[in-house]
Amino acid sequence: MKISVIGAGSWGTAMSKVLSDSGHEVLLWVREKELLELLNEQRRSYYIEDLTLPEGIRFTGDIHECFEFSNLLFNAVPVQYIRSVFGRLNLEDKTVVNLSKGIELVSLKRPSEIFKELGTFRVVTISGPSYADEVAREIPTTVVSAAENIQDARFVRDIFRTNYFRVYSSDDLVGVEISGALKNVIAIAAGIIDGLGGWYNTKASLITRATVEFIRLGSRLGAKPGTFGGLAGIGDLIVTCTGKYSRNRAVGEELAKGKKIEEILKNKKTVAEGVPTCKAIFELSKRLNVELPISIEVYRVIYEEKDPRIAIEELMTRKQKDEISWLQNL
Repeated sequence: MKISVIGAGSWGTAMSKVLSDSGHEVLLWVREKELLELLNEQRRSYYIEDLTLPEGIRFTGDIHECFEFSNLLFNAVPVQYIRSVFGRLNLEDKTVVNLSKGIELVSLKRPSEIFKELGTFRVVTISGPSYADEVAREIPTTVVSAAENIQDARFVRDIFRTNYFRVYSSDDLVGVEISGALKNVIAIAAGIIDGLGGWYNTKASLITRATVEFIRLGSRLGAKPGTFGGLAGIGDLIVTCTGKYSRNRAVGEELAKGKKIEEILKNKKTVAEGVPTCKAIFELSKRLNVELPISIEVYRVIYEEKDPRIAIEELMTRKQKDEISWLQNL
């Protein structure tokens, strides 16, 4: 099968390797001229150290070449840039497999909703606990492919044929994409905890209570509560809140040290999707009248420069209530 991968950041690069290892011919679109030259000369990327890409992958700086190469497009462009990259192209006959996680700030839409507005007739999203660096090193990884039609999700699931990257299928596209968006926001909160002292009790509480916010927002948008107990939900949440590779968790650590968000982001080559997504989630929570206390405090720390310690204190002193877990919603 011929497959085009749009976006040569860490995840697009790692996914290109997985697809090539699965026996497919891959064309990777590279935006940066310097990176394209490096890939063509050495088959290496500065996004993932010590990775030499297989010979089955070709590279191009021409996105139109990718569109002519295949009707199956894997999107690794960050959510906030999907429209600017794909908006000028005809997606009518294309199947898009979305790898990005977040909510578009200007529209408050999920990735699949954006692609459908741009004309795609079939969208599948892959999500789950999957650091690109570990996938590139062939560390055993499991994710989920989700689509409104389970057959579409299974089609993408069965594209992968390696002994280190296993894919499950789901028909809960909303739940999988909401999980991918919210987990990045919660990862910033986890980084704040690490920056303040790495409190284990607090981190465990954060991860557990975050699932309630997943359910509140996801259920309002039509998601299935059980999804949040799966790979895209609690699975991705755990790895993003605890792993050393998490860009969003790293942002939280810097916030805890008193740095402003502009200072933190200005020299980063990679995108921390949780930063714009937390603003989108804040606006979405107001529009839907959904209570998301942790996510809203993350927003206030980033955009209103609230002291993280005060944010934590106010979360801890909220009105007492009964515990409701995702298990009660099955």
